[in-house]
Amino acid sequence: MHISGKLAIVGIVLFIGGLFVTFFLAYIVGDPLAMYINETTPDAAIPGIIAQHGLDQPPYIQFFYYLRDLFSGNWVGPLEAVAFEWWALTVVYLGGLLLFIISMAYYLLKVRKTG
Repeated sequence: MHISGKLAIVGIVLFIGGLFVTFFLAYIVGDPLAMYINETTPDAAIPGIIAQHGLDQPPYIQFFYYLRDLFSGNWVGPLEAVAFEWWALTVVYLGGLLLFIISMAYYLLKVRKTG
């Protein structure tokens, strides 16, 4: 396998691994409900918020909701707070995606023509 193919595999592994790690830290270890409520949220509204955002579902269902919201641009909470808190992991999985895209482009443009 050419080095660009190996780099593409590393890139996709970093991207997918970063998605799992950020989901695990935000939804399993952290408190995802804190992203949706604040001190002015009435107590009666909290069960509705939990149901609306799927926080009452099993973790694997929540992961699919997380992916849906991530790729549709439906990000919750102040972007600065999320970026500040998870910036290192965001760099890892975005870097992995970029490495995958560049490696695949190089492979498709150069290696396949000469191979």
